[in-house]
Amino acid sequence: MGSTPDQLRQETEETRAHLSDSVDRLADRLSPPRVARRRASAVRARAATARDRVMGTARAADPAGLAHSQTRGSPLAAGAIAFGAGLLTGALFPPTGAETRVGQRVRDHADDIVAPVRETAREASREAGAQLREPAREAAASVKDTAQEAARTTSRRARTSE
Repeated sequence: MGSTPDQLRQETEETRAHLSDSVDRLADRLSPPRVARRRASAVRARAATARDRVMGTARAADPAGLAHSQTRGSPLAAGAIAFGAGLLTGALFPPTGAETRVGQRVRDHADDIVAPVRETAREASREAGAQLREPAREAAASVKDTAQEAARTTSRRARTSE
């Protein structure tokens, strides 16, 4: 006998709701701020994992025992701990005249040093935006095509059941 008009209306409403939900989820997923947040979170998680792998987590009350257990088989971690200890020791003493002069020179030329890094970071962000633009357009076009096809299918079903 076929579908009744009420059943067709119900199917149409369900299809519309499903398409609307799909479009909303896709827009949410492709939102540049959300993409950036997800990538930043992933980078932070990888950095934390790498830091824990190299430095370990504080599990022992004995710092020497902790350092020994965490650096066993990891010369990079041992070097980082030694560097940190040296840095801490050096910070306890006042700077010498030579250190003060070198520090001033570094501060004077910091912009020359930082400018290329800043430009590289800007270029990387431009490239990321350019790379995301086309997939977002393709996804939006795909959703649009799917919605149009669903509307045509629903319309055909409604016509054939009358």
